[in-house]
Amino acid sequence: MCQSDNTALTRLSEPFRLFFPVGVLWGIIGVSLWPMFFAGALNYYPSLAHPRLMIDGFAAFFIFGFMMTAGPRLLGAPAFGSKCICMIFGLACLSNLAFVFNQLVLGDTLFALATFTLLIKAHRAYCARTDMPPPGFPLAALGLLSACTGSILLALTATLWPNATTYALGKILLFQGFTMLPIIGVGAFFFPKIIGGTNRHDFPETMTPNAEWKRRVRHSIFAAIGFAASVIIELSGHITTAYILRVLTLAAYILTQLPWMEFRRKERMHGLQLIFALGTIAIGLLGAAFFPGYKIAWLHAYFFVGLTGTIFLVSIRVIFGHSGRPDLIRKSVKIFAWVTGALILAAATRIVADFRPDLRTTHYIYASVLWLICAIVWLVFVAPKTKPPKPL
Repeated sequence: MCQSDNTALTRLSEPFRLFFPVGVLWGIIGVSLWPMFFAGALNYYPSLAHPRLMIDGFAAFFIFGFMMTAGPRLLGAPAFGSKCICMIFGLACLSNLAFVFNQLVLGDTLFALATFTLLIKAHRAYCARTDMPPPGFPLAALGLLSACTGSILLALTATLWPNATTYALGKILLFQGFTMLPIIGVGAFFFPKIIGGTNRHDFPETMTPNAEWKRRVRHSIFAAIGFAASVIIELSGHITTAYILRVLTLAAYILTQLPWMEFRRKERMHGLQLIFALGTIAIGLLGAAFFPGYKIAWLHAYFFVGLTGTIFLVSIRVIFGHSGRPDLIRKSVKIFAWVTGALILAAATRIVADFRPDLRTTHYIYASVLWLICAIVWLVFVAPKTKPPKPL
C-alpha cells in the first residue's frame, strides 16, 4: 500500500484530521460571501446562504469530526467505518456547495441526510458499546437531532409547508440548538482539559452507571428541558423572556458541571480564553434578550467569539494532543490571545453595523476581514498538524 493510501486511511481512522481543516475552509467561503457581494462578484444577497455555511459548514465539520473521533472511543465501540465517514463527509460537502450557489432547499435536504446518517451510526455505536457515555453527551446527541430536524423544517417551509412559525423553529434548532447543546454537553467532559481540575464527567469504564453518573445525566436533562422551554417561549413572541431563560439554563449547567474552584489563572491561559468565549455567549444572548429588534446583530457575539473561539480552543487541544506535540499547546497561548482579540473586534464591528445603517457596508467588510484573518492564522499554525504522523 502506497504512502498516500496510508495517509488517507489514517485521516479516516481519526476523522477530525479530515473534517477540521475542511470546516475552516467552508467558514472562509461563508464569510467571503459578504465582501464578494459588496464588490459585485456575487449575484445574490448572502443573508441566507452565509449563516448556513457558517453553521452547516464551519461549525458542523468540527462537531462531526470531534463526535466521530471521540464518540466510539468513549463508548468502547468500534470506530466509524471509512464508507460511513466518506458518506457523511460527502453529503455535508455537497450541502455546503449547494449553499454557495444559493440552492438553499437542496443544501438543507442534503445536510439533514448527513446528520441523519450520523445519528443512525451513533445509535449503532451506542448499542455496541462496552462503556456508558459521559453524562453530558446526550446533549450532544440532542444537538445533532436539532440540526437534522431544523434542516428538514427549513426545507419544508421553503417548498411544501410555508409556515412562519415552523420556519422560525427550524432556524432556532439549526443555528442555536445544534451548536449550544453540543458545546455544553461535550464541554462538560472536555473543558476540564483546558481549565484544569477534576473531570466530573469522566467515570470508570462500566455498563452499570453509578448514582453520580445518573445525577449528572439528570442535570443534562434539566438543561435540555430549559432550552426547549426557551424555544417555545421565543416562538410565542416573548423574546426577552426566552433568551434570559436560555442564558440562565446554559450558565447554570456550565457553572455546576465544571471544576471552576480548581482553576489556576497563571497556569491556564487557554482556560482564561475559554472563560471569555463562554462569557461572550452569555453577552450575545443577553443582548438579544434586551435588544430584540437587533437580535441577529447581538447573536454575532455568540457566533463570532463564543462559537468560533470555543471551536478553535478545543481544536488546538485535540490536534496538538493527537500529534504528540503538547508543547505547541503552550506556545499557542499568545497567538490565540491575539486571535480572540480580533474576534472580539469583529463581533463589535458587526453589532455596530446594525445600529448604524450608514456604516453597514464597511462594517460588514471589516468584520468579515477580521474573521478571515483569524481563520487563516488557524490554517497556518494549526492545520498542518492534522496531517497524520509518519509511521515509525
